[in-house]
Amino acid sequence: MAAEIRRRGGTRLTVAWHPGEDGPEGFHLRLGVRPTGETSGGQTVGEMELP
Repeated sequence: MAAEIRRRGGTRLTVAWHPGEDGPEGFHLRLGVRPTGETSGGQTVGEMELP
Protein backbone atom coordinates (compact mmCIF):
# COMPACT_ATOMS: atom_id res chain seq x y z
CA MET A 1 0.00 0.00 0.00
CA ALA A 2 2.75 2.48 0.94
CA ALA A 3 4.59 1.79 -2.32
CA GLU A 4 1.47 2.64 -4.33
CA ILE A 5 0.94 5.86 -2.38
CA ARG A 6 4.56 6.86 -3.04
CA ARG A 7 4.26 5.89 -6.73
CA ARG A 8 1.34 8.30 -7.03
CA GLY A 9 3.32 11.09 -5.37
CA GLY A 10 1.76 10.82 -1.93
CA THR A 11 3.71 11.43 1.24
CA ARG A 12 1.28 10.20 3.90
CA LEU A 13 -0.55 6.96 4.65
CA THR A 14 -3.80 7.24 6.60
CA VAL A 15 -5.50 4.29 8.25
CA ALA A 16 -8.43 3.80 10.66
CA TRP A 17 -9.08 0.91 13.04
CA HIS A 18 -11.54 -0.13 15.71
CA PRO A 19 -9.97 0.24 19.15
CA GLY A 20 -9.86 -2.69 21.54
CA GLU A 21 -7.60 -5.29 23.09
CA ASP A 22 -7.88 -7.66 20.14
CA GLY A 23 -7.67 -4.92 17.52
CA PRO A 24 -4.83 -4.05 15.15
CA GLU A 25 -3.58 -0.96 17.00
CA GLY A 26 -0.31 -2.59 18.14
CA PHE A 27 0.41 -3.72 14.58
CA HIS A 28 -0.09 -0.22 13.20
CA LEU A 29 2.01 1.40 15.94
CA ARG A 30 4.88 -1.03 15.29
CA LEU A 31 4.81 -0.03 11.62
CA GLY A 32 5.17 3.63 12.56
CA VAL A 33 1.54 4.77 12.30
CA ARG A 34 0.68 7.36 14.94
CA PRO A 35 -2.84 8.24 16.12
CA THR A 36 -3.94 11.71 15.03
CA GLY A 37 -6.31 12.19 17.95
CA GLU A 38 -9.25 12.05 15.54
CA THR A 39 -11.92 9.38 15.19
CA SER A 40 -14.09 8.41 12.24
CA GLY A 41 -17.19 6.33 12.75
CA GLY A 42 -15.90 5.17 16.13
CA GLN A 43 -12.53 4.19 14.67
CA THR A 44 -9.15 5.59 15.64
CA VAL A 45 -7.46 7.50 12.80
CA GLY A 46 -3.71 7.21 12.37
CA GLU A 47 -1.14 8.53 9.92
CA MET A 48 2.38 7.71 8.85
CA GLU A 49 4.63 10.06 6.92
CA LEU A 50 6.27 8.36 3.95
CA PRO A 51 9.85 9.33 3.13
